[in-house]
Amino acid sequence: MPRHVRKGDTVIVTSGKDKGKTGAVLHVYPADDRVLVQGVNMVTKNIRPTQANPQGGVVHREAAIHISNVSPVIDGKPSRVRFERKADGSKVRVAVRGGSELGVVHGPREKKPGGAPAPAATRKKTAKKASKKAQAKKTAKKAATKKSTKKTAKKAASKKSES
Repeated sequence: MPRHVRKGDTVIVTSGKDKGKTGAVLHVYPADDRVLVQGVNMVTKNIRPTQANPQGGVVHREAAIHISNVSPVIDGKPSRVRFERKADGSKVRVAVRGGSELGVVHGPREKKPGGAPAPAATRKKTAKKASKKAQAKKTAKKAATKKSTKKTAKKAASKKSES
């Protein structure tokens, strides 16, 4: 899913304890839907003494906030973001407030010849390949069970002959 903010954007916090603060996006964590904004959501962290830092101490640093709580800054005010496709096939982020371009999502793309979906004959071929693979698995499974039943039958026959 496309994100409305990217690393390097100047954003404003729209909700939470730091509402109204602005800063640059330092890092985006797409898996968690969170962003790290410079100077926002400052936390204190106690650092244990190590060989590199024998004193240890207290460090103040930014913590991540949810991506829905920030918006790009346009003329000092928050703006929503719209995604538009240009004639050459490139996709850009555009601010709703003022219509200024915020950045390119991806560059121009070549149109595929034909542009239409794959013909039905091609879809049937791929479906046939998939069904052949499934059929091969079933036959392999049957062969394995036949071998095991033959072995158990031989064992039972040998036991009867011994008694």
